[in-house]
Amino acid sequence: MYNYNTPMHPHNPRISTVLIWSGNYQKLVTWYKEKLELPIAEELSHPKDTGTLFNCGGVYLWIGQHSGVSGPNTDSARHMFNISVDSVSKAYEDLHSRGVEFIATPFESPAEKDFYFATFKDPENNLIQLVGDK
Repeated sequence: MYNYNTPMHPHNPRISTVLIWSGNYQKLVTWYKEKLELPIAEELSHPKDTGTLFNCGGVYLWIGQHSGVSGPNTDSARHMFNISVDSVSKAYEDLHSRGVEFIATPFESPAEKDFYFATFKDPENNLIQLVGDK
């Protein structure tokens, strides 16, 4: 189980969890489970804290219900998170075959040779980027 009380060392801050709020979090959770095959760490069903926590190898992803959020993200370029993969091209092919909508097919980094990206969006227009070798 995730320890929400882990102290943050003042000289070594780290991001522990990325949160995505949704008006229909269950639909979004299903998409992340089916398309990205992320492992669930915890599910909460509390009137004031409802959602699913995914374990993403050291950083967690929380997809939860929020009363102030409805409909898809209208500013998808505001934030993006990366998923490290061994091969961006292979991950792209796999996800594309599962119906994931890409907005950028695999491309080489303009700043770093032999480092690749591909960008896709979830059903609520949140951007996610694959990063790694070709």
